[in-house]
Amino acid sequence: MNPLFLIEESANSFGDSVALHDLSSGRKIRYRELPDFLRVVIRNAPNWGSSPLVTVMPTSFDHVAMLLAGYLSGRPVVPLSPRLPRIEILRRAAHVCAQGINRESNFEKMDSPHWELEGVGTLIFTSGSTGDAKAVAHRWDAHFVNAIGAEERIPLAPGCGWLLSLPLHHVSGISVLIRCLASGSTVVIPDASLPLESQISNDAITHLSVVALQLERLLLARAPLHRLHAVLAGGGPISASLVQRTIEYGVSLHLTYGMTETASQITTTEKLTTCPTPIHVGKPLPSRELRLSASGEVQVRGGILATGILNTSGQLESITDAAGWASTGDVGTFNENNELILIGRRDRMIISGGENIHPEKIEAILSDVPSVTRVAVVGIFHPHYGMRPAAFVAGVLDEDYLRGFLAERVERFAIPDCFFPWPDSIPINDAKIDYMELTHLASSMAH
Repeated sequence: MNPLFLIEESANSFGDSVALHDLSSGRKIRYRELPDFLRVVIRNAPNWGSSPLVTVMPTSFDHVAMLLAGYLSGRPVVPLSPRLPRIEILRRAAHVCAQGINRESNFEKMDSPHWELEGVGTLIFTSGSTGDAKAVAHRWDAHFVNAIGAEERIPLAPGCGWLLSLPLHHVSGISVLIRCLASGSTVVIPDASLPLESQISNDAITHLSVVALQLERLLLARAPLHRLHAVLAGGGPISASLVQRTIEYGVSLHLTYGMTETASQITTTEKLTTCPTPIHVGKPLPSRELRLSASGEVQVRGGILATGILNTSGQLESITDAAGWASTGDVGTFNENNELILIGRRDRMIISGGENIHPEKIEAILSDVPSVTRVAVVGIFHPHYGMRPAAFVAGVLDEDYLRGFLAERVERFAIPDCFFPWPDSIPINDAKIDYMELTHLASSMAH
């Protein structure tokens, strides 16, 4: 889907419907105004060339406008987290050969060689939670295919408003922009000065994407989630307890599974009216195929897949095999209704004395303990077993109780050897956890 065509077509089809709505200022841009508005952004932006458009900005009206202007101009857009250390921001900008970095208040010029990345629409860095972050390249077509397929489970139309509650440097944030453009619905930009729970009652919001931690906090705050058309929860494991409480609160809840390499969603459930046992993440959306490898790894094929991973030579390395299948790194199975049940990550799997331990399973169980607000499980070296699990816990850390709680629910070998308090160096509200840092911390604390 050509960016100019989509934006012009949206302007013609959706006219007076609101495309962008900024809750902090009240500013609105209608679809008929959007093309000319974005052209003004391009004219006024510093050093607007053809190199990748790197942004290091919080979620804001200006950030959304800049990314959409980059989309219109045909430049690859590369949103980076403003929470990254400066050296890592510079490293990632240099990796994509950017000529500069667009910050909230200034433009930082860079001297990088120029590579032609023909057809690349976005370069989204993976979280790097299990290793070095990778620059995943997508054509805009993949984002568009993702958006159209997602509408089968969660329909969108003019008058709907999707709150941009997930960061724009994650594919889940970018996907909201394209879903709204394709359907004539509104990108609702949150007010950064207010907590999320205080904004849910705004009539402009009808749809919301969350990770489990956000959903937990919204329920605790008694936010009026039940008034929304749909709440899409993903980004990692979610406990049965949280799903059950959300349904009982009257929320139109959908669980989803996706990844950076698939332009966001792979599977999504219908609206849940009861808590599935075990928890599943639904069936594949249109234009996606799923299968399991001989080892149980989830593999995906379809128009949502990334063009490749940008290497240090400026080349795109394919993520698929000769038949077009991409391995996700996730281990799963299907239930009798062909709905995907996720077991855990292959690259987080802890092999202890020949037994496979999935940290996600332990995390999900411990998350059901009322006094636990967040938990992360990592593997550390053991001289006899090879690796053993260790758990970081936020909340009340009662090790004897947690051991006993797990003993009734998992095999003995899956109970962590060590329980540590949540480290100050990792913010508890981060949507993504740096498991590499936690592994290093656990290893040093255990010896």
